[in-house]
Amino acid sequence: MTEHESGSKPENPYQPTLRDMLMLEVPVDVRVSPDGKRVAFTVRRTNWRDNRYENICHVHDLTSGITHPVNRSGSVIQMEWFDDQTLALLKMGENEKAQVWLFKGLVGEGWAVTDHKTGVEWFKPFAGGLLYRARNLERDEKKARTDRFGRYIQFEQEESVSALYYVGLAELGKYQVAMKTVTEDAAKELVPPMVELSSMLSEPLSIQRVVPAPAGDALYLTCWRRDDLVYFRETSTYCIRLDAQAALGEYIRRQAKKKAEKIETAAKNGEVIKAQEKEDTSYLGETIRLNLPLGASIVAVSPDGSKLLVAHRERDKMMYTRQDLWWIDRESAFRAADSAAFLAGMHNISAALDRDLLDWDWVASGIFASYPDGSQVRLARLGEDGQVTQLDFKGIFLEMGFNICPVGSIGLIGSNAQAFPEVYLARPSGDVRHWEVIPLTNFGRAVEGWQLGTVETVRWKSRDGTEIEGVLRKPADFDPAKAYPLVFVVHGGPKGVSPAYLLFGEDLAYYPTIQFVNKGVLVLKPNYRGSIGRGQAFTELNVNNLGVGDLWDLESAIDFLAGLGWVDKDRVGCMGWSQGGYISAFAGLHSEKFKAVSVGAGIADWYTYHISNDIPDFTVDYLSGSPFRNRDRYIQTAPISNIANAKTPMLIQHGTEDRRVPFSNAMELYRGLKEMGVPVSLFAYPGMGHSITKPRENHAVMHQNLSWFSHYLLDEELMLE
Repeated sequence: MTEHESGSKPENPYQPTLRDMLMLEVPVDVRVSPDGKRVAFTVRRTNWRDNRYENICHVHDLTSGITHPVNRSGSVIQMEWFDDQTLALLKMGENEKAQVWLFKGLVGEGWAVTDHKTGVEWFKPFAGGLLYRARNLERDEKKARTDRFGRYIQFEQEESVSALYYVGLAELGKYQVAMKTVTEDAAKELVPPMVELSSMLSEPLSIQRVVPAPAGDALYLTCWRRDDLVYFRETSTYCIRLDAQAALGEYIRRQAKKKAEKIETAAKNGEVIKAQEKEDTSYLGETIRLNLPLGASIVAVSPDGSKLLVAHRERDKMMYTRQDLWWIDRESAFRAADSAAFLAGMHNISAALDRDLLDWDWVASGIFASYPDGSQVRLARLGEDGQVTQLDFKGIFLEMGFNICPVGSIGLIGSNAQAFPEVYLARPSGDVRHWEVIPLTNFGRAVEGWQLGTVETVRWKSRDGTEIEGVLRKPADFDPAKAYPLVFVVHGGPKGVSPAYLLFGEDLAYYPTIQFVNKGVLVLKPNYRGSIGRGQAFTELNVNNLGVGDLWDLESAIDFLAGLGWVDKDRVGCMGWSQGGYISAFAGLHSEKFKAVSVGAGIADWYTYHISNDIPDFTVDYLSGSPFRNRDRYIQTAPISNIANAKTPMLIQHGTEDRRVPFSNAMELYRGLKEMGVPVSLFAYPGMGHSITKPRENHAVMHQNLSWFSHYLLDEELMLE
C-alpha cells in the first residue's frame, strides 16, 4: 500500500533517527517455486548486539496466504528451489563459512549438505544433486611451498584456486548414515560422494559463471585465466557433457579401490600435486572448449537445451560499452571453428533496447531481462527476432533483480516514489505486456507515519546542452517560494543509477537523506553523464572527461534549481561513495559552488588509483591510455591536481582494506588538504573493504555526514563523534 492509498496523513508525522533507518527490515532477494505456488524471499535484519546484518529466509504460500520463516539463525546468501516442496539455502553461520542447507518440506532444522573448509561461494541444483563452487583446498593452502619457504604471494600470478564440485544427495544421505554406524577405522575407508568436476579442465582456471542445462546433461563454464580481477577480459568457455550420477558412482568406486589398496593420494610436494592435477578424468565425461568471442559469456540455456544465450559486447571491450544478449543454436556453437564463425551464428536480441541489462532468464514463455530506464528499473520480454516488449507492472518498478519460474510467474522486489520496497508476484493477464501484480509483504507498515519527504524526477540542461536527470527529495512542507540548502548524493559506478524510489540503498546505510529533508534541506541524486538508463551514447559521455563533465552536470543543477527560486546557492554540499566520492572530491577541489563535501571511498589521484587498485583497466578505458605513457588526462581529471587552490572543507571516509579504491587515496587527499590549511577530517574504518558492511559502522558514516553538513550548511555545532 502506498502512502497515498493509506488514508489521511498523521497530524504530527514521526521524524526517524539514523538508527531507525538502519533497523528497517527490507527484502533482499526472491525465488519462485517451480509450480509458482510459493515464493521464497530473504529479509535483511539488523543484529545490533552482534553488529552484523542477517538475511532471514521466509516462504509465502499463495494458496493459504501464510508466510513463515525458514531459518532462524545465520544469514542467507543464496536460495534455490529443488522442487515445489524443497528449498536449499546457502547460509553463513557464526564462523562466517557459508554452507548449503536443504529444507525438505520447508520445515525442520535443515540438512547440511556441504561442509567445505573454506565455505561455499555458489550452488545450483543439478541431476539429483547439487553443484557448488568453492576453493580447492590443496591449491589454496599451498602446504608444500609454505613448509619450505613460508607464506608469500606472487602478485597476480598465482594459479586459480577456484573449483566446481558435484555432490549426489541420495549418496550423501547413505554416506552420512554409514559414518555414524561404522567403526572409526572403517570410516576411513568410506568415500565422500563428492567429485571435483573442474578437474576435467586442462588447467586450473577461475570459474566465474556456471550455467547448467535444464536436462541435467551438460554444464557451460565461463572462466578467467586466474582469480585476479585484472584477468576479467581473458575469458574461455567450456561445455562439460556428463551423466553426473554415473560419473559420481565411478569416481566413488575408483577412490574406494585406491583406499583399499592403501594408495597414498595426499600431495607431499609440488611435483606430486602437478601429477595429480594431470590425472586422467575422461571417465567423468567430455570437456569441449567453445570458441566464443573474447569476453563473451554463455548466460542461459533454452528450456529445451537447443539454444544458448550469450552476453557479448559487439563494438569493443571497453568497460563503458553495453553488452547485448544474443542467441545461437547449440549445434552451431559446437561446430564453430573460431570466434568469427561463432559470432556469425549469433543473433542479437537486445540491440533495439539500447539499455544496460542487469539480469536475465530464459523460460518456456520467453527470454526476460531487467534494465534501468531513466530513473526506474523495468523488465522486458526479448523475442528471438529482436522484438522488445516492456512489461507493465501497474506502476511498480524493480529494485534490481527478479526471478521467473518455469510456469512463467515472476517474483520481484518492487518500489516506486511512494512505495516502500515489497515482495511481489507478477502473473500474465491476457497478453505479454500486462501483468497482474500481487503484493506478498507489507514492510512499508514500519514507516507509516514517518516523515520521508517527497520524491520526484527532475531534468535540466548541462553546460554542453546535454539533458541530465536527477531524483529530487523535498521536505514534506516544501514551499516553492523559499530558497533551501541543497545537498547532492552522487551514486557510484559511474555505470550506476539513482532510481526515483521512496527509499533506496544509500538512504539506509550511508547518507542521511531523510534527516536532511526533515531539517529543511533539498536532496538531489543526479544521474550524471556516464550513468546507465539513458543509452550507450549517454553512458560514454564521460570518457576522457571524468570529473570535468560530471561537475558541469552538478553545477548546472545548482543553477537550474536556483533559477526556480528553490535553492540558496551559498549553502550547497556534495557527498557520494566510490565514483560518487571521486565526483565529490573533484567538486570540492575544482569548484567554488560547494560549501562542504564528503568523500566516501573516493579517488584522489587517477595515477595513485591506477597503480594500486585491483582493476587498473578502468582508467585505461575511461582515460584512453596508461599513465606510464601519457599522464596528461590523468592530471586534468584528478581532484588532487587543483590542491593548491583548495578551500572547501572535506570529510573523508574510507575502509582500510579497500582494494577497489585503496586507502592511499584517502591519505593523499587528507595530507594535501592539511598542507593547505583546509578543514578536513579523515575517518578510517579498520577491516572494511570498498563497502561498509556492519550496522554500527554504517551508523557512524551516516552520523558523520549528518553532522558535517548540518555544521557547514545549517551552522549547527560540529559533533562528529
